[in-house]
Amino acid sequence: MSFAAFRLLVLRYVTAVLETPLQFFVFLAGAWFTTNGVIAFGIYPDMAFGGSMHSCTIQFLGFIPVTVNGWHALFHLLTGLAGLAVAPVRARAAGYTWTCGPFYLLVAALGFTGGDHVLHMMAVDTFGNIVHTIEGSLILIAGGATALAARRG
Repeated sequence: MSFAAFRLLVLRYVTAVLETPLQFFVFLAGAWFTTNGVIAFGIYPDMAFGGSMHSCTIQFLGFIPVTVNGWHALFHLLTGLAGLAVAPVRARAAGYTWTCGPFYLLVAALGFTGGDHVLHMMAVDTFGNIVHTIEGSLILIAGGATALAARRG
């Protein structure tokens, strides 16, 4: 692929993502989750199951606890890449808000009730559960606000 062809693909992607505020929001969420996933894999890539589940907690900025393992990294990476993939298409971006938002809220709820893990796979902590709740809520609010604005016309 030539540089000109690559440049054209990037410009088309950016133009499509900037078509509506919701698409841009989904792009930002996708970029955020993808970045978190990549960083989390760098911190602790272990993907063991059940009783042998291992995790790592670091202090981000010296005071924010971040607990991760490979499954946690994969969770963010997959939801992030999905967001980046659907952001250029308005209907798909809207669908992402109605699937990813509840999914993040479910993971947060399972984290709050499951202690330091979700389903004996994904390592979490209270701060992470709060962050997942905020992320899921923001995604749902973005989708809901867009749907409401469309109805009002």
